[in-house]
Amino acid sequence: MAQVLSLKELRTSSVLKAEISKLQEDIAQLLDQQERQKQVEKKLREDLLDQKKDFDHLEKQFDHFAGMEAEFEALQQEVAMERLEQMVDSDKKDTQLKNHMQKLRDELKTANDELKELKQLDPLRLKRQVTDLKKKTLEQASDNQSLNKSLVAARKDLREMTQKHDAVELQLKACQRGQDFFWQSVDSEWVLYERCIVLPDEKVDDAETYKRIWCLNTKSGLSTLSVSKDDNDLAVWITDLDIPKQVSEQAGKRLLKIASGEEAETD
Repeated sequence: MAQVLSLKELRTSSVLKAEISKLQEDIAQLLDQQERQKQVEKKLREDLLDQKKDFDHLEKQFDHFAGMEAEFEALQQEVAMERLEQMVDSDKKDTQLKNHMQKLRDELKTANDELKELKQLDPLRLKRQVTDLKKKTLEQASDNQSLNKSLVAARKDLREMTQKHDAVELQLKACQRGQDFFWQSVDSEWVLYERCIVLPDEKVDDAETYKRIWCLNTKSGLSTLSVSKDDNDLAVWITDLDIPKQVSEQAGKRLLKIASGEEAETD
């Protein structure tokens, strides 16, 4: 603060100079102070600008962190849901595992009960039963083998019978169509043929030359074969078709000629 001087002191030049010098110093100090204030103000402005930049950066970071916080909360909810689903799934698996364990316990109990029953049985008696069962199995296998052989033979005989039956059927159809009979009744109901046929249970010297009489009823289509002749020289037939005596007589005559080796003649 400037010092107040009296008029007398002002009239003295040295005092005046000193005061002027002092005022100049004060002015210089004020200018320095003003300059420093300007620098401080500039520095404050720069600091304020930096703080504004920092504030903008902090605001952006806040927005970023706010978004991350929202994502984190959403992730936490998702993790919580997954954990809940895992717990539910774990409960289901635990229930299934418990059921399976209970099933195994039941099976083990059943096996133990069966084992106890087996232990209560007589081992020697079981061994004898097994031996008897094996013996019966071998006998059954032998019987089955014999039965199979019999079946094979029966099938073979059946095939042969079938073949012979088919051949007879063919001959029958040929006889029905043809005119190679050696005798025919007046009403054409009965017809006699001479055929080389050997029955399955017969044994002859030459099957190709062995002959017998075939009797056919043209109305019914039924037929039969001769097996021999009786004491009255009447043909004896395999089956009885109510064959008239006249037919058996003609067949017997033919059998006599065949037996004597004479050439067959038609009566």
